[in-house]
Amino acid sequence: MINLLPPDRSRAFRRNYFIRLATVGFVLLTVLVVIHGILLLPSYLYASAQVRAETAELAATAGGSDATSSSAEAELSALKSDATYLSRLATAPSASGAVRAVLSVPHPGITLVDITYTPPASGNSASGKIVLAGMAATREQLRAYDLALTGSPFVAGVDLPISAYAEDTDISFSMTVTGTLTLTP
Repeated sequence: MINLLPPDRSRAFRRNYFIRLATVGFVLLTVLVVIHGILLLPSYLYASAQVRAETAELAATAGGSDATSSSAEAELSALKSDATYLSRLATAPSASGAVRAVLSVPHPGITLVDITYTPPASGNSASGKIVLAGMAATREQLRAYDLALTGSPFVAGVDLPISAYAEDTDISFSMTVTGTLTLTP
């Protein structure tokens, strides 16, 4: 191939080509910067809203130090009452201990389905109550379980309605056991 353009025209053509290439590159870079600026706008708005919220909270905290101290005192008194309640729980009989004590009584032929525990009243430690509901295979097994519970040292009384003995087999029953309900080691 023979280049028919004189060297000065060839240089001018090459220079125009590079000027056009630089212009297109600059335009693309400008478009890229504008697009990224638009995409950063939501982040900027969110950050400025967070700054305004933190500034308002800081101003409210600095201005309301008296309100903060009174709320701190209220929270402290609530925590003290909770601590008092929790310290009373340390001496109260546990539900798991009461259930464990009642379940330690042998009960062949008896299937317990429901156990409901009511803790003793604050002044009377022997007023704990457990309601046992279940199924007994026979009348004799239900009676034996009733006598075994009554003879236990932690049981003050067993209330089993007489209607529970109406059937011969597969007897559905509900009995109330009262007493200290704690096993003594």
